[in-house]
Amino acid sequence: MIKYISKILKSGWVNLKRQGFLTLTTSIVIFIAVVLGTALFIFQGGVSFMTDAIKDKIDVSIYFNEQVSREEILKIREEVAKLEEVNKVSYVSPEEAYENFVETHQNDPYLESLEAIEINPFLSSLVVQTKEPSQYKAISEFFKKDEYVSLVYEIDDYKRGTIIDRISGMSDGIRNIGIFLTLFLSFIAVTVTLNTLRVSIYSQREEIEIMRLVGAKNSFIRGPFLIQGAMCGFFAAILCFVLFFLILFSLKTNLETLFMGFDVFSFYRNNIITILLLQLLIGVGLGLISSFFAVRKYLKD
Repeated sequence: MIKYISKILKSGWVNLKRQGFLTLTTSIVIFIAVVLGTALFIFQGGVSFMTDAIKDKIDVSIYFNEQVSREEILKIREEVAKLEEVNKVSYVSPEEAYENFVETHQNDPYLESLEAIEINPFLSSLVVQTKEPSQYKAISEFFKKDEYVSLVYEIDDYKRGTIIDRISGMSDGIRNIGIFLTLFLSFIAVTVTLNTLRVSIYSQREEIEIMRLVGAKNSFIRGPFLIQGAMCGFFAAILCFVLFFLILFSLKTNLETLFMGFDVFSFYRNNIITILLLQLLIGVGLGLISSFFAVRKYLKD
């Protein structure tokens, strides 16, 4: 059995070396597919990073009437923090709200008017962040209960809700597009690789016929071509892995600035095992599938 497998491996390696140009062409086609698959994986990571970053900045603000004391609001904050949907809740005093406004609107002409009236118009508030974007409505409903209606001046969630819904829709849309592109590009890669390997196998059709005439099993005839295709995919995957690592490392700072703080190299490094397995799966998988179907027509009785 070991001798049988060894012979198939050796024949596959011989085919790989003997058909240099076709081997190179096949590897290039598979390499492009692996690059596209890797790029889509990184792209999805970037989308998730930017979506999470935006989500972290989105919150629901509940403003309380002026007569509601700080102690009452802090007690309410404790109750809100116990809600399953809540990730974080913080108290903002009128003084803090005033300072934040001044800091944000330093060059705003309205700031002079605000300073002129010598009154702090801001109300105490609770700023709530939920675990999931869709849960902001639950917070709004919580403060519409009878026990809180008389205490609450305003629930500022309308614009935030719209933004959250758009982010969720955008994220789902990009994910669906990514899945479609992955399937489409995989189909194109299999088709092109299949046709390229068919040329390679066609040049050896006489050898295949001779092996069939002497009674060689289909598995023995097919084996070397499967090994040839798998090795083309393996080399393409390793080349893609190394090139991505070097390029992302050399452009680390530029890419981080371009993608709004998303460190592409760190993402690649932190997911290095997953990415390598993905690249090998795409590369070797395309090589094996294409070789299997390419040699199939010559093995029909």
